Amino acid sequence: MLTDMSLLVPNIDEMKQVNSFIKSIDKKIEVNNQINDNLEKMAQAIFKQWFIDFEFPNEDGEPYKSSNGEMIESELGMIPKEWELGCIGDYVKVKSGFAFKSAWWQENGIPVIKIKDISNNTINFNDISYVSEDKIDSAKDFIVNAGDLVIAMTGATIGKFAIVPPRKSNVLVNQRVGKFFLGENPLNRLGFIYCLLCREEVYNQIVSRGDGSAQPNISPSNIESIKIILPRDEVIIKFNNLVTSIFEKIIRNVEECNKLTDLRDILLPKLMSGEIRV
Repeated sequence: MLTDMSLLVPNIDEMKQVNSFIKSIDKKIEVNNQINDNLEKMAQAIFKQWFIDFEFPNEDGEPYKSSNGEMIESELGMIPKEWELGCIGDYVKVKSGFAFKSAWWQENGIPVIKIKDISNNTINFNDISYVSEDKIDSAKDFIVNAGDLVIAMTGATIGKFAIVPPRKSNVLVNQRVGKFFLGENPLNRLGFIYCLLCREEVYNQIVSRGDGSAQPNISPSNIESIKIILPRDEVIIKFNNLVTSIFEKIIRNVEECNKLTDLRDILLPKLMSGEIRV
C-alpha cells in the first residue's frame, strides 16, 4: 500500500536552503540572459546606424550621410556611393545539414543540432540527439564550433537562427538546419550576417519564400538570393571588428548559462534526496 510507504523528506530548514541555492542559480541565468538581450540590442543599434541610416564613419571619422556623403540611386533606394546591390550569398554561403539515417540515433556520442534545438537565438542541448563518433567523417562539412550560425529551414520555426555556443566535443548539423559558412574563425564575420538576419524585412523574406505548401520549406539558394545592400568590404570589416567583443560576451554568457543549467539539474535531485547538503 502507498500509505504504508516511508519517504525521506528534508526538514524545513534544509528545504529553505535548497530553495535558496536553486534560486541563486536561476537568478544568475536570468541576469545573463538580460545582459545578452542588452548586448544584442547594442549590436543591432550600431548596425542600424551604419547600414540603414548610413551614418557609418567616413574617412574623417564623421557620420557619412549627415556629413553630405554622396548617395546614389538603387533598386532598394538611395545608397552610399561605391556601395551596391547584392545578395546574402555574396557575403556568406549556406548549406543544409547532413542527412543522418534514423538508425544512427543513440543516447550519447556526438551531438547533432536539429530544428527543435534552435531556441531563443541559441542552441538548447537539453534534449539533443546523438550519433556515434565514426559518423564525423561522413558529416565533416557540417561540424560547427562556437560562433557558427545555423538557421531553421523547415516547419513552423522556419527562419529562426542561432549562434552555436562552446562545447567540449564536436557538434554536427542535421538536414533542414542550414549552416552559414563563416570560415575557421566565425566570430570575425558573425556580426554583419547576424544583425542582418535580425532585420524584420529580411526575416519576412525568408518566411515568405518558404510559403506555398503545408510544410514551409526554404532552400539554401532561397536564402542566398535575398537581395541586400552590400557595403564596401572595408566598412563591413570595420563593423565586424567593432561588434566582435559584443558577440564574444554573448557567447560566454550562454556558455555559463548552459553550465549552470546542467549543474542545477544534476544537484537538485541529490539535494532533495539528502544525498548532498548545501
